[in-house]
Amino acid sequence: MENITLDELIKELKPKKIYKTEKKIFKNVKIDSRMVEEGDLFIALIGKNYDAHNFLDEVFKKGAYAAIVQKAVEYPSIVVDNTFEALKTIAGLVFNKSKAQSIAVTGSSGKTTTKELICSILNKKSCCKTEGNENNFIGVSKTLLKSDTGGICVVEVGTNHKGEMSEIAEFFKPDIVVFTNIGQSHLGNFGSTDNILREKISILTDKKQKIVYNFDDLNLRSIFENKGISCSLINPNADVFIEKINDDTIILSFKNKKIEIEKPKDINIYNILLAVAASKTLDENISEKEIDKGLKNVQIPHLRMQNEEIGKTVFILDCYNANPNSMRYAISVLAQKPGKKLAVLGDMLELGEFSSKIHEDMGKFISAFDMDLIAYGNESYNIYKTAQKSLKNAKFFDKKEKLVDFLKNSYKDYDTILIKGSRAMEMETIFYRLKGDL
Repeated sequence: MENITLDELIKELKPKKIYKTEKKIFKNVKIDSRMVEEGDLFIALIGKNYDAHNFLDEVFKKGAYAAIVQKAVEYPSIVVDNTFEALKTIAGLVFNKSKAQSIAVTGSSGKTTTKELICSILNKKSCCKTEGNENNFIGVSKTLLKSDTGGICVVEVGTNHKGEMSEIAEFFKPDIVVFTNIGQSHLGNFGSTDNILREKISILTDKKQKIVYNFDDLNLRSIFENKGISCSLINPNADVFIEKINDDTIILSFKNKKIEIEKPKDINIYNILLAVAASKTLDENISEKEIDKGLKNVQIPHLRMQNEEIGKTVFILDCYNANPNSMRYAISVLAQKPGKKLAVLGDMLELGEFSSKIHEDMGKFISAFDMDLIAYGNESYNIYKTAQKSLKNAKFFDKKEKLVDFLKNSYKDYDTILIKGSRAMEMETIFYRLKGDL
């Protein structure tokens, strides 16, 4: 993190009161009391169900330099009206002072994988990135606080309510913005895909910002055609497109130059295209060898198309989240696997009044493939209701315990089993119970 002095803080924050602080440089900024180390500045956030002011004793026992607070306290402190606003201000200050290059990744799905691919390709550089999928304004702030001079920030930027993206854009103006797709994620909060699109593009506040986008997404194409770097699986009119996919390699064209890379296992090709395009846009001198190495070495986060085995059966755990785009992709990956296949699908949440129809449509989608189905959850009954008309073997369970009991006696019949659902469904527990870890 860039060194910030008390004077710089005061100038930006315009605090109501400053108490017992020393004019020195502090080490890092922390918002989690458990992570505080000696010399850190702690920001005491207040949420609906927590108040970090309650942990100030713990923070100062660990040697904190000072705390930014909303209440007067008997510790070295800077008192402000709103500690969330202070967090955004400090994050912007650190980031702007570092002059780090930056890439924001946004869209309805594929953000985390695309972010990880970009960082892996740019591995030789000083690259800070969003941890996991902490992509709201708190997560974005935490990422920017790690900015270093001459480095690169790759920031996943998400939103689940109107206005959040504009709020982030107030303190984070990325050099490059990658748009993965516009789908129905959080549709219940936005009301329409048009509203989702408007929310996503509000991250753009400067004409100098470069855009990398999915050309095959008609919503994005309608906004960005001829304005950014376009990526397509099928359209040779795009700036980056797939020329050929072999069993083990992919040949893509980047602005009329061929790049041949080894085909990563179970990673969405769109994410690869967007990551290559963003990396080359940031640094046009990145070589084919560096791209290939980055794709080989990427570490995809836990529970995202994660392969596990019990005996001879391979399980694909894609349980971190679920929306219509990511569920269709996961089903498509399963369909390409050899042998007998089973999809265990849970609810896709936050779809509001559109939920029943979207789950019914997913039932129609899976009906086109040669696989069995188990649906679990209130909304996923609609997947089962539609798919059971076409699939030879489709079942529905309203209790996870019953589902697990059924699979204990049948999972060995399958070569590959996909387990997919929204985070709140905790679908991964199905696998861990089968394995005996729970």
